[in-house]
Amino acid sequence: MTNTALPTPTAEDRARARFITASTGQPPTDEQREAVRQLGNLVVELAVAIEELTPRSRNQSLALTALEDVQMRANRAIFATGPNA
Repeated sequence: MTNTALPTPTAEDRARARFITASTGQPPTDEQREAVRQLGNLVVELAVAIEELTPRSRNQSLALTALEDVQMRANRAIFATGPNA
């Protein structure tokens, strides 16, 4: 049994993997589209609850902004590939 080491990614390889965009990534699969749709529905449901159950305030605004970040990161996770995904 031989121990074949994987090549070490370069800084450019790591940057390209980290900063994928819609124009540089692969077209989404049906499963990815469905995952994005389901997560989007849950994010909207939570955003509505936050708006209805909390008073307008800086904290409400921050909660909604954090939810935007949650959605973005979840979507990135759906499309991430590679060993550090």
